[in-house]
Formats: sequence, C-alpha cells, structure tokens
Amino acid sequence: MTMKKYKFLLLALTILTLFCAVLHIIFFINADFADIFNMSIAHFFRFILAKATCIFPFSLAEIMLLSSPILIIIFIVHLNKKRCSVKVRLLIAFNTFVFIAAASYILFIFTFASGYRGNHLSEKLDIKKTEVSEAELYETLSYVIEKANDYAEKIHFTNDGSSELTMDYRELSSELCRSYDSILEKYKLGQNYNSSVKPLLISPIMTYTHISGVYSFFTGEANLNTNYPDYVCVFSAAHELAHQRGFAREDEANFIAYLVCIESDNDYLKYAGYLSMYGYLSSALRSTNYDLWIKASSSLSDKTNGELIAYSIFFDKYRDNAVSDVSDTFNDTYLKLQGTQGVKSYGMVIDLAIAYHSDK
Repeated sequence: MTMKKYKFLLLALTILTLFCAVLHIIFFINADFADIFNMSIAHFFRFILAKATCIFPFSLAEIMLLSSPILIIIFIVHLNKKRCSVKVRLLIAFNTFVFIAAASYILFIFTFASGYRGNHLSEKLDIKKTEVSEAELYETLSYVIEKANDYAEKIHFTNDGSSELTMDYRELSSELCRSYDSILEKYKLGQNYNSSVKPLLISPIMTYTHISGVYSFFTGEANLNTNYPDYVCVFSAAHELAHQRGFAREDEANFIAYLVCIESDNDYLKYAGYLSMYGYLSSALRSTNYDLWIKASSSLSDKTNGELIAYSIFFDKYRDNAVSDVSDTFNDTYLKLQGTQGVKSYGMVIDLAIAYHSDK
C-alpha cells in the first residue's frame, strides 16, 4: 500500500470513528433516536451479517477466535521480515491494533450499541413495572411451576431425569424463528427474519465460564453452548436470537426469549420457557422468603423436580472455578459500560415476568 493510500485510509477511519462516537453519545441522550436507529439502520446491518454468515454450518466467530493466536504469530513473523527499524515495526503493530479496534467499534455502533439505549421493553409492551411483593413473586412462581408440570407430561425424559429435545439445532432455530414471527408482529417490536443458532465446538470448555451462549455482533451470529441440558439450550438459543434482533439488554433478551418459548406451538419450547423462568423466580423468592419458596417448590412434579436435580448434578463440576470468576467480572464490566446494572440485569427479567402475568 502506498503512503498516499495509507493516509487516505487512516483519515477515512478516523472520520468514521468520530462519527460513530457522536452517534453513541446521541444514543445515550435520546432513547427515541436509539430506537429508530436500532430498528432501521442497525437492523439492516444485523440482517446482512446474519444472512452472510448463515451459509456456514459452523460459527465463524469461533473460528476467528480459535485461529487468532496463529494469525498473531504469522503477523509477528511477517513483521520481523520487514527491512525496517524496530521503531517502524512497533508503529506498524500499533497502527494495526488501532485499525482492528476502530473497525470493531464501528461495527458495534452500527449493529448493537443502540439496543442498549432505547426505550425499555416494559414501555413498548405497556407493562407497568412496580415494586414486586413477596406475594406476587410467590403467585407467579406457582403459576410457572404449574405450567412447567403440565408440559413436562407431554415431552420425553431420559433415564437420568433430564428432558430430551427431539430435534436438531436447525429445526430448533426454525421453530424459534416461527415463534419470533408471531411475537414481533403481535407486540409491534420490529421485523423478523430466518436465521439459525450456531453450536460451538468449545462448548464443554466454555461451560466453565458459565456462559450458555453469546451473540457476536461482528459476525451477526447467535452462538450456542450445546453442553448444557436441552431445556437450557432451548432458552439460551431464544435469548441469543433476541440479541440478533436488537434486544441488547439482558433482562429484555431473557423476557423476549421467555415469550417466544411459551407462546410457541411446540410443547418442548413451552416447557423450556417455563422451567427457565422458574430458575429466576425461585432464586428470588428463596432469598426473600424461604418458607414461601418451600411452599411453592413443593408443587414441582416428579419430572420437573427430577430435571432440576439432574441439572444440579451436571453443573457441580463447573460451579466454582477461577475461569467463571474472571468471565463474570469481564461480563459485568462490559454490561455496566453499556449503561445496565451489570450481570444483575440478567435477573431483572423477574420484574417483567411478574408485571406481564399480573396484567393477564
């Protein structure tokens, strides 16, 4: 590359990065603008990326991550072959890093950042969020348990007590996308498109981080940790597809995933939605009123209770480790930088669920 072309590229990247920084500030200032951007321009780029990477049966983001050490080594070797001073080599390395960081930031702004700053989902669904009482928490938990028990009778369980998903991940993606068609149209939450979740090769290792899925905004892929029990995988797939559709906040992605599961036509998806919500509600009630939690949980059927026991046994070896501590800290920092309450925002779905069922 000639010096003239290099300077032009650097100028263009600088201008675009500054423009994105201005957009980012406007997202923080004006929620209505963030919503419009998220459902139009950002939606367009998410759609293009999702469709472009959907042709690969594997996760492109995962391949990029796994190959990054090799690419770095190749870059260093290539750099050392250049006949120039150490100072020039360091400058080239620094400029390359800045270019990658700037390009990543630009992609983030044009695909995902606005989703964190729009009006809250409770406003869009006209759900009135109020202070949650123990009685409301108990009633909602009891309802969710009842529904989970009902659908547990309609699905298949293995000998170890875990429920079994009788479809592959492409079929699961199709079921979820069909439900997204209905949910997004019913609640006027934007446009849908067909896409699929990407099973990750590193799922067993990834489980040590306690991460069940991740949306990569730079490839537009909804990536799934398939090492978890099937009902967790179903809910996580719905959650990551929510991110892919612009629901960036964790509590909102959780709630959309819940709606998509329980309002689907598939019994297993309904079961996965209710049992996943049980996890959030149960944890909240147990920490506030242990006696009420015992009373509610006593109504779990043998099948749903067996599922929870099987999950606890599965998770034992992943429960406490240094990797999950680092992962939680990193995730918490990232979420707080986006203006949320960090990892606590995952559990804020409780408020949405209670308000939603109270309005029914």
